[in-house]
Amino acid sequence: MDAKDKVFYGWKIAWVAFLANFMAVGTGFYAINAFLEPLCVTNGWSRTAINLAPMLGTLFGFSSQLIYGSLVNRLGPRVLMSLGALVSGIAFFSLGQAKGLGWFYFFYSLLYVGNGAYAGIVANTAVNNWFVKEKGKALGLATAGMSVSGVVFPFLFMLIIMKWDLKTAFLLGGLCVLFLSPIAWKVIRNWPEELGTWPDGERPKENKGLDYIAVDPSYSALSFDSIRLKELFSSGTFWRLGLSYSLMMSGAVGVMSQLKPRFVELGLGDISAMALTSLSALFGAVGKYLWGFLCDKGRPNRVVALMAFLNAMGLMLGAFAGGILGLCLFAAIFGFAMGGVMSTFPILTAHVYGRRNFASVIRFLYLILILDLVGYFIAGQSFDRTGSYTLGYGIFIIMDLLAGFMMFGLNDKHSEG
Repeated sequence: MDAKDKVFYGWKIAWVAFLANFMAVGTGFYAINAFLEPLCVTNGWSRTAINLAPMLGTLFGFSSQLIYGSLVNRLGPRVLMSLGALVSGIAFFSLGQAKGLGWFYFFYSLLYVGNGAYAGIVANTAVNNWFVKEKGKALGLATAGMSVSGVVFPFLFMLIIMKWDLKTAFLLGGLCVLFLSPIAWKVIRNWPEELGTWPDGERPKENKGLDYIAVDPSYSALSFDSIRLKELFSSGTFWRLGLSYSLMMSGAVGVMSQLKPRFVELGLGDISAMALTSLSALFGAVGKYLWGFLCDKGRPNRVVALMAFLNAMGLMLGAFAGGILGLCLFAAIFGFAMGGVMSTFPILTAHVYGRRNFASVIRFLYLILILDLVGYFIAGQSFDRTGSYTLGYGIFIIMDLLAGFMMFGLNDKHSEG
């Protein structure tokens, strides 16, 4: 493939990963903004009870990343993404048929397990395998789908529920996810070497390290001389990286999963509240790409530290600012900073551990990210106990500040062995 004659195929991989993240996060995370209040009214469930569903989903979803991190090394992203979309599409439709909380929890957990197979570590691995020099921009584009889904899905589901009902919204959402399966099978290729090209579409002119050594696509990634688990788990860098992102993710999921109800709490109508929620997600999409771009230009850990501090600043506005102007500033600043959390996570992991070790390492980091489910609990308990989300915001501010300081001390020296 001549990179000068056509668009590098890796960008097609990045766009499919964008679509995968768009569908997975939209159905598994942002959709709860539209479904939370109708589910409470229709079924008589409390917000804490409903919040247990994404908490369980997060637990099963992140736990499954350990399995997918191994399977993606053996099977490649193509097979997993195609099958995962089928499972998630059926699970999302089934949420609308759930007769009680038990079944609702089951299908929500199944949704997260399926989402993990076609998004998350699998989609990010697909992109990581194709890029080195432009990895930040490529992963920034792929993960931008997470935030764009926050612009589209909550508003779309709210309108569907208002015009029809909950079951119709779950049905149409499930069908959208199912359409991703044949797209992934058609487009995804596991390594650039399968098409006779190189990472970034250019053969390196000089030895630039192991990331540029050609991969034999007939081998699994487990054939590589990977980092030994004992060395990985005894590494301060590994734990600092995982815990920092767990702290930031707790605030991100706790706030964004219930942002529309927060705006309603502050006196906005349903349409205005959802519009501000979508605005925050839109700035998140911009942030995902720009934070990734900045990681390509400087030291990623310093970029992430700045992002964490900006997250805290945005949450301060959300907790204490009044009036529509203050809320718009909160939506823009927090959305922009929050957007970078899940885009910089794979970027920084790949920067520290290398292209070939990426899937082998990040699968264990996802286990640490299970801790972010506390964000749902904090948000739900804050409202149920005080009638407001302000206390929860204060806790999330402290978490972001701590994460920022931890990032400054991270050893981000690239590891190739």
